[in-house]
Amino acid sequence: MRYLALLGSHLSDGITAQYLQAVTSALPKTATVDTVFLRDYDIYPDTKEKRCPALDEIEAKMAASDFWIICAPTYWGGLSGVMKQFFDCMRFRLVRMTSAGDTLPGKYKDKHYLSMTTCFISSTENFFTGITDQTFVTIDRVMSGAGIIKVGEFVGTGTWGTHGPRESKLAECRRLGAKIADRPRKDDNTLKRYIQLFFMIALMALVTMGLQAWWFGVFAAGKFWLTYATFVIIFYVLLASILHFFTFVRHRRR
Repeated sequence: MRYLALLGSHLSDGITAQYLQAVTSALPKTATVDTVFLRDYDIYPDTKEKRCPALDEIEAKMAASDFWIICAPTYWGGLSGVMKQFFDCMRFRLVRMTSAGDTLPGKYKDKHYLSMTTCFISSTENFFTGITDQTFVTIDRVMSGAGIIKVGEFVGTGTWGTHGPRESKLAECRRLGAKIADRPRKDDNTLKRYIQLFFMIALMALVTMGLQAWWFGVFAAGKFWLTYATFVIIFYVLLASILHFFTFVRHRRR
């Protein structure tokens, strides 16, 4: 397989880059790995008069790769400006636009990606404050819009005041590298998500209706389980139909 690592940090050899290198070093020796340090390129938006040569070069690497690794630090609670600028300039190359301005997956649909970021604060503080959440939201919004399938994510916390990456985090990166080594080129988790949705609805309905029966006695004697089963099935069918419409049918009709 061919892997492309897109590094959107200020330093090509900083802590963020070292975590990325730990992931790529765990890939099979037979894999082809290409790392793009975005600051090496003069990236600007395409215009009607002129396409950006740097985007042409990077896009050729993206098209030739089966798997993308998106790696950028978190600054000010969001994605680094280097990576954000690249995403902004690549927008019309990643997706296709409808006459109404909707974005649909483009030619890179069904590729896979891993997202990586780093931040100054500790793991505990990041858990409660979610300082890296917006970084992943931005990456995922771009990739999902392009139809790219997410495999996993990594957060390298506690980078402030350190001179190198943490060994425990390096080990996590190497595990991620091994994980993505055998990913299929195409997969579809839609059925899995609908099954998970069914069991989530079933559990929440059981808790809700159990509390109703216990506190208020709203169900007829001997009919609790019949009421519960029919409620789950009807609610699931209605919710799944709505989700399917807004996820697939609405875009298909446009």
